[in-house]
Amino acid sequence: MKILTRVARFLREQKAEAFLVGGFIRDQLLRRAIGNDLDLAIRGDAIALARAFADAQGGAFYLMDASRGVARVLFEDQYVDFADLRGDVRADLAARDFTINAMARRVDQLSSDADQIAAQLRDARDLIDPFDGASDLRARKIRAVSADVFKHDPVRLLRAIRLAGELDFTIESGTETQMEHDAGLLAVAVMERARDEWMRILNLPSLTSVLHRIDQMKMLGALFPEVIALKGVTQSPPHEFDVFEHTLHVVSELVSLQAGSYTSVANGEFVWQLNLHFSEKISASQTRGALLRLSALLHDVGKPATRTIGDAGQIHFYAHDTRGAEIVETILRRMKFSNAEIEIVTQTVRHHLRPLLLSENAFTNRAAYRFFRAAEGVGIDVCALSLADQRGKRSVIDPVADAEIRATLSQLLDRYYRAQDAVIAPPQLVNGRELMEELKLAAGPQIGKLLEVIREAQAAGEVKSRADALALARKTLAVLE
Repeated sequence: MKILTRVARFLREQKAEAFLVGGFIRDQLLRRAIGNDLDLAIRGDAIALARAFADAQGGAFYLMDASRGVARVLFEDQYVDFADLRGDVRADLAARDFTINAMARRVDQLSSDADQIAAQLRDARDLIDPFDGASDLRARKIRAVSADVFKHDPVRLLRAIRLAGELDFTIESGTETQMEHDAGLLAVAVMERARDEWMRILNLPSLTSVLHRIDQMKMLGALFPEVIALKGVTQSPPHEFDVFEHTLHVVSELVSLQAGSYTSVANGEFVWQLNLHFSEKISASQTRGALLRLSALLHDVGKPATRTIGDAGQIHFYAHDTRGAEIVETILRRMKFSNAEIEIVTQTVRHHLRPLLLSENAFTNRAAYRFFRAAEGVGIDVCALSLADQRGKRSVIDPVADAEIRATLSQLLDRYYRAQDAVIAPPQLVNGRELMEELKLAAGPQIGKLLEVIREAQAAGEVKSRADALALARKTLAVLE
């Protein structure tokens, strides 16, 4: 409310006719927590007003769309969007997406006192509501303002789904029919904006049912044809489902793991460390936890291209993890994800089978070292995904297989959190230059191989001193020669 007070005072001083529009009004009427962003429709030069407001209040000015007269003023944890009014206020609201977002109030007539502003905002008499959005709020419905809302902006298709999930609203039947008809438009949406809406959808607690609905409405295929290609791709036991249904089960299992604060991943251990890891902000809007859900959705996209059938009729997907990582990179670049986000998701997909393979063999510290070295910063992410992947194979979790994978994950995380210096990243006992001097070697790839042999032996507890390291290097060199 503080930022609104500052905006109202400024606009009054400027004698500017301005309207508060969008989600702020909706959320205020719903008695929801008010966000940190404001949308203003200005009669006059919105860009000039935004620049003046930024100068007066110490905000950062950002020109968003000069042709449409849109600018943003950024503060540390909030922003205010200024946009030219499109015609009169009714015409401006008619160009918006849903009735619950097509309400307005005169902001330049609001009080300078925060408490009085709150009272004014609760007064329905001052609400400009030409499309009866307040009634739809009471009925908990998402209804399109017009028949062309999705043609004007396909990203609104995703926004309808996201709002329904966030607010626990239903989509009005006529709007739902429009969405199914216009679903294909998502393929030509502005990908940066579609990406942001998609990631907000992935954060919904009811994600699995939402994904089923998006698929039924043909929207999933428009945005992720590679995921739709998983339908009908059958698998051998212990899988009960085709790859598409398995994927949705994996997403569901991951959502459950996250809802339980990752307690199941390591048999109740390292819970706060896991939550801290997955709450890490990778970009302004994405956390590792959200990217893990994206990894779950895409983890098997390499299977259709790698499916083979053996002589005994067994279905194989050799190297689908590697092929999948390549496909995932293509998808994420198409959707304009950042390089850091792409790296995390592609690497998680690339290594998602490793914990399962480890669980099938005797666990060693050397294996733990190799796992985290290969995973390159996503080892924890891979651990969580692998448990969801294992649980998503069947309609009823196999208790034996589940216990085996969780035991392996517990050991991996134990080494990561309790033996980082001894096993995961042992200190360097000898460097490449010293190896070259001691063993009379020239620079080259052989030096890197020797250093890696030493590090693995350190992790295994076989090398504990510089002398041990040099002795192992000489022994290894003799074998290589």
